[in-house]
Amino acid sequence: MSSSLSKIPPGVQYIFDTEVRVRRWVERQVMDVFDGWSYSEIILPIFDYADLFALGMGKIQAEMTYRFTGRDGKLLALRPEMTSLVARTVATRFRESHRPIRLSYSGEVFRWDEPRPARQHEFHQIGLEHVGSDRLEADTEVLIIAIEALRRVGIEGFMITLGHVGFIQGIAEKLELDAAARSQMYGIIDRKETEEFDEFLRPHADEKTREAFCRLTTLSGKKEILTEAKSLIGNERSIAALDDLGRVYGIAEAIGIDEHIDIDLGDVGGLDYYTGLTFKIYAEGLGTALGSGGRYDNLLSQFGLSEPAVGFSLWLDWLAQLSAARVAPTLPGSNNNVSTLGANGDLASVFKEATRLRATGTRVEVV
Repeated sequence: MSSSLSKIPPGVQYIFDTEVRVRRWVERQVMDVFDGWSYSEIILPIFDYADLFALGMGKIQAEMTYRFTGRDGKLLALRPEMTSLVARTVATRFRESHRPIRLSYSGEVFRWDEPRPARQHEFHQIGLEHVGSDRLEADTEVLIIAIEALRRVGIEGFMITLGHVGFIQGIAEKLELDAAARSQMYGIIDRKETEEFDEFLRPHADEKTREAFCRLTTLSGKKEILTEAKSLIGNERSIAALDDLGRVYGIAEAIGIDEHIDIDLGDVGGLDYYTGLTFKIYAEGLGTALGSGGRYDNLLSQFGLSEPAVGFSLWLDWLAQLSAARVAPTLPGSNNNVSTLGANGDLASVFKEATRLRATGTRVEVV
């Protein structure tokens, strides 16, 4: 055998035994929560036309796809995300359906990235999309569902950070920045480079305004920061974004989930894709986000149907990792739940007994 065939390609993984049972259990629990909120599961193709993902993700992100040429000569790609597929499906097959449309999904996605330690190119996404409502209750609903799903699989100490695209975009409008300058500013804010941001603002604002904007983009915490933010800014778009965040946080307080909610006004992740409320999910013991979501009201128009939408996705890999220690010992298939039968002597009797045990739901192993 070639030495290369005995190795696993970079970015993929084999999953065995207990890890598989944990992942399947977590997947079932999360999808059950989605079903409880009336989200119907949709099974999506594992590959599609590459142009579809360029429309949904943008050309730069679409370059991260694994692409190949179909027998008809057209360029195809393994799906790098699910939302574009859902959007195209709603725009083409659900035009006459009652709104809002609630859809959920679970499956692998594939993205190439620069090689780094522990960097996977194959992930499993579990998520949902709420299409057809631009009302704040849709944003709030998906946030509450995400929290229920995390609680269902036993994840504790998690935090959801809320942001809003309109807040940072309002600052850009106030400064009258062109597209290139906006992109530069978003990058500086995303890297939390306050001194560089102040330097960037010099041609566009006086010292007092620069100081206020630098402070604004570093504000994070509970709802109290919204009051401070409003005292530092006056443009209509940013104020409207702060009001949206305040209303969502108020609902979180009323139903007792505000302990899991923070606000981060300097979060600019996905500004080219999202159009309103955004959020990222973090948990203790994990150095990266285990999920993210937000409002994306412009995506469906790429497929010929202008309609508002909001959704989120969770990474099964991280959910299973965080749930494993608590869940694994209790799952069917653990060694203490197996009836072992010796394959000595009368095989007919052995397998008759094995069949009887299986009829009662007992896990068996013939040795």
